[in-house]
Amino acid sequence: MEKSETFSLVLNKTGSKIEEINHKLLSLEADLKVERWKASPFSDHIRHTIAPISAVLRVFSTVQELEKSLMSSDGVLGYVSDVKRLGEAMKLLSSSCVLALNWLEDTIEYLTEKGMPEDHPCGLRFKTSIELLRELQMTEPRAYLKGGILYTALKNLETEFKRILKEEQVLSKDNLRKLQAIIKRLHAHTRLKNCVSVYVKVRTTVIQKRFEIGYLEKTITEADNVHDIEGDIDQWRSHMEIAVREIYEFESKLCYDVFEDVGEDVPLRCFGDIASNSGILPLLRFGSRISKCKKDPPKLLELLDCFSTMDNIRLEFNRIFQGEQCSEVRRVTRELISNLVKGVCEIFWELPCQVELQRPNCPPLDGGVPRLVSVVTEYCNKLLGNSNKPILSKILEIDLGWKNTKYQEELLTGHIYNILREIALNLDAWSSSNKETALSCIFMMNNHSHFCGLRETHLGEMMGESWLNAHEQYRDYYAALYVKESWGNLLSLLTTNKAQTTSSSSLSASSPVKRKRARESIKRTLQAFSKGFDEIYTKQSNWVVDDDKLAWKICQAMVKTVVPRYKSYLQSYIKLLVEEDPTSDSKHLYYTPKGLEMKLKAMFQKKEETEKRDKESHFVNKVMDLEISHNSHMTLEAI
Repeated sequence: MEKSETFSLVLNKTGSKIEEINHKLLSLEADLKVERWKASPFSDHIRHTIAPISAVLRVFSTVQELEKSLMSSDGVLGYVSDVKRLGEAMKLLSSSCVLALNWLEDTIEYLTEKGMPEDHPCGLRFKTSIELLRELQMTEPRAYLKGGILYTALKNLETEFKRILKEEQVLSKDNLRKLQAIIKRLHAHTRLKNCVSVYVKVRTTVIQKRFEIGYLEKTITEADNVHDIEGDIDQWRSHMEIAVREIYEFESKLCYDVFEDVGEDVPLRCFGDIASNSGILPLLRFGSRISKCKKDPPKLLELLDCFSTMDNIRLEFNRIFQGEQCSEVRRVTRELISNLVKGVCEIFWELPCQVELQRPNCPPLDGGVPRLVSVVTEYCNKLLGNSNKPILSKILEIDLGWKNTKYQEELLTGHIYNILREIALNLDAWSSSNKETALSCIFMMNNHSHFCGLRETHLGEMMGESWLNAHEQYRDYYAALYVKESWGNLLSLLTTNKAQTTSSSSLSASSPVKRKRARESIKRTLQAFSKGFDEIYTKQSNWVVDDDKLAWKICQAMVKTVVPRYKSYLQSYIKLLVEEDPTSDSKHLYYTPKGLEMKLKAMFQKKEETEKRDKESHFVNKVMDLEISHNSHMTLEAI
């Protein structure tokens, strides 16, 4: 340890004083030995008085040596040892002075009673000795005064104590031995209070530097969206775990290790003061402010994460922050837990009502799954997930326990079922609002398909296999109904005209007038079919089928429903159409069966795929038209 200049001056000053007193005491001892022979009637009493004074001189000499040793101490432990020995020597010096003074005072009283005159040289020497001993007796008290040798030495120990506490490896074995030795020495000199004050101040400052976090002072109101502070919440969760499991766990151990020899209440009090002033309270209060932001479903998930964090550190927290000194920390923590529980429950119990409030809204114009449906089902899956469900159950149990109500798991699953029931009611209302039956079928088919996709999810497992199978049946039912409603009326054009009920071979034997009338009817039918097909295709080109496999199946069903009927119709009357003008048939044949098939297969595909197939279909139609023009007798089987 480095010695300050002040300490050197103190020692020099003390050394000079000691030399002066030592000289006077040696002179006194010499005088006493001479007077003993001159005052032989009192020789016994004088001889007994010399022994305590000689003891004082020997102790005084030891003090001098220890003061010099203190100047040259190597290392903290050596310095502490020298301070201890010096303190003990000074204490012994004080008690030796008291003993010598008692002997001198008793001797003077005895000699006076025996008739020794007041001006006797021996008596005068004794009185001078008393003054010197009393001055020497003040050596110890003066050493503890400001500027005194022990005062300065103890201050040096406090400075070293403070320096060690700032080190990163403060809890190393070497540093711990030094800290314990310093505390034990300061405690022995009734300076434990100063030591604790220094300890709390230094360790509080060290922790505060780790808690220099900008978001802790952020104001959160009901107008704030949880998404706006999502990053702050993630940081808070991480900082909370670090604070408890690393920072305060370490500080608690450090307190108990450093102050283990000075009483159990000291570490508790010391750690409590550090915890209350170092940053844990602002951290806890920010957690409470999170529950004040705008009340919406995403906030519930964030609050679950916050509660999960607090639940994960609960055991360590309760073990570390105990005792009366940490009562404020525990109170703020209870307030945080209460806010998290209330915030979660308020949102969770209102979820069915929030879904119902969306019922007046319009369904998607493309027949797709409404965002509400996909978001809510995904949300329910998250609530039922392995990480969230146990936390949500625990929160509901706490909330109901506060209300003296027993929690059962059926309350959670039953409430999720209520949410899905409100979604189903919304879907029924939205489906009924569609004026076009085909679009309503696509809408319901998409939504039932969405529910089928919940198989092997937490929500699907909760609802059960029968529920999933029912949605599969409804999905297939609406898919078939869509095909019928979309193309049934159009296909009826190919069968309703009585003039076309006779085959092309039968009409060839009829009169020219009758064949002409039949051709005109066939032309009108094909034109009406092509126009109707284009109208349906154009209108439904913006509709969507969210599931690719389902879209493919529907396209295949449309092809099987429409193309064979169309192909059969053309096969029946193609010869009659080309009989009048072999080069005019392409004017009436807007779609070949293959081109029609390509069109139908392109429906409900993604935009890029649709554009690609449109180009392919256009190319095929041109090729097919050329084939019919150049070979008017080609049958539709070849097409």
